[in-house]
Amino acid sequence: MNLAATLTQAAAKWPNKEGLVFEGRRWTFAQWNRAANKAAHAFAAHGVKKGDRVAILTWNLPEQVIAFYGLMKIGAVPVPINYRLAANEIKYIVDDSGARLLMFEEVLRDKVAPIAGKLAVEALLYVGDRPQGREMPFDRFIALGAETEPAADVGYDDAAFIMYTSGTTGKPKGVVRTHLQELMGSMIMALECGFRHDDVILNNKPLFHIAQLQLQFLPFVQIGGKNVLTRGFDVHETLSLVGAEKITCLHGVPTQMVMMVQADLSQYDLRSLRCGFFGGQTLADDVTRKCMALFPDYFGNVYGSTEALAVTTCDYRKYPNKLGSVGKAAINMDVRIVNADSGDPNTICKPGEIGQLIARGPSLLKEYFRLPERTAAAFREGWFYSGDAAFTDDEGFITVMGRMDHTIKSGGENIHPSEVENVLFEHPGIANAAAVGLPSKRWGQVVVAAIIKKDPNLDAATLDQFCRDSPNLADFKRPRHYFFVDEIPSNPTGKVERGKLKDRLMVMMKEPLE
Repeated sequence: MNLAATLTQAAAKWPNKEGLVFEGRRWTFAQWNRAANKAAHAFAAHGVKKGDRVAILTWNLPEQVIAFYGLMKIGAVPVPINYRLAANEIKYIVDDSGARLLMFEEVLRDKVAPIAGKLAVEALLYVGDRPQGREMPFDRFIALGAETEPAADVGYDDAAFIMYTSGTTGKPKGVVRTHLQELMGSMIMALECGFRHDDVILNNKPLFHIAQLQLQFLPFVQIGGKNVLTRGFDVHETLSLVGAEKITCLHGVPTQMVMMVQADLSQYDLRSLRCGFFGGQTLADDVTRKCMALFPDYFGNVYGSTEALAVTTCDYRKYPNKLGSVGKAAINMDVRIVNADSGDPNTICKPGEIGQLIARGPSLLKEYFRLPERTAAAFREGWFYSGDAAFTDDEGFITVMGRMDHTIKSGGENIHPSEVENVLFEHPGIANAAAVGLPSKRWGQVVVAAIIKKDPNLDAATLDQFCRDSPNLADFKRPRHYFFVDEIPSNPTGKVERGKLKDRLMVMMKEPLE
């Protein structure tokens, strides 16, 4: 039994049911499974065997997921790569993973061309109609493959795929996930959010990221739901497809949720929507309430990571007084908030006390690829240390503050950016905000805020008075400078890339901060 078997089983149980849709092209589960089998046999004929890695650099495409399942059917290991990375960053992941092949598409040729001659891969698999040199067109590559199920010994504990972290705390690390961990993670997600066999989910965020792949795409194969793919996110396309494809489930990073509720929703047919969820960052309360109105059955926050998948969930329709919380431990998961300095998983914090979130359960990573010391450092007594700061309230509901290493240290006090951001989000003139610490001669660091305006007349004096008047923000946490910007850098999950933001703000500073 392995993750690829979920597609085989779906084809056996629901052969004529649509399982995959992309830009008007449609595959039943039987058709999709036959294509994956052809890919499996083609990879095997090329010499790809169990445990071999194959890197995949594409936008969301049917060829991508056909290759993905084909590789897993023979025990090979897909390595999806972030197409937003620069050429040398892509090369790092291809080299680090030891990939035998690199599969890429035409629109990403500018990323591959500078490094193609430097890669150690045996061949380049190509998706498009203009192959060059040694590139093997994917459609021709799989054309001669058999449609029968491949014979392979692929079990629970074998690696299913390697997903590289975003590298916000250093070079990206390859997170090795087994077939069993993925099967368990899919079931946890399906149970928590109430996914159904007749549901249709829109995948408009990149499948190189764990949130889209594991929390949405894979569970729908397992339960026999329908996956609708788009190349990326466009708010008009997303809302139009809801009506056209009768989308019932929709996930978004916070920025996308904001864009959707700010659109003129009256021009779209959204009646099919029933289940929505988000993750990555906190949503402003007013945006959360607007989203709750769109999804009558479920709207919640799913907190997790590449290493642990879904760790906690909070259905705001069920708990409307817990907006901003990530809820409690998901099914089959165990979560604690522990003293950040002790390293002892039994030093559990009291309600309101900020500590580090740790978790254990059946969906945790197997290891960091070829990094045994990093793997060992991430676990203590079976608990995975997330690196995220969090606290619980008196009822056990968890609020995640952000990364422990993003803590702003000002005058001997520790300040978490989300403490500041949550107050700023309350101002009606702000479209988006992020807080970071910048160097200060006097305090070591001071809090500053990057602001995207909703109200063009908003100024720093108004915001400063707003923060002074807030009963939820101590004065030492108040931003000492406001930078008005057009964009706040974020990764595909919507998390603020604070390192990049700091660099940009340092350039914008006209004089050193006191």
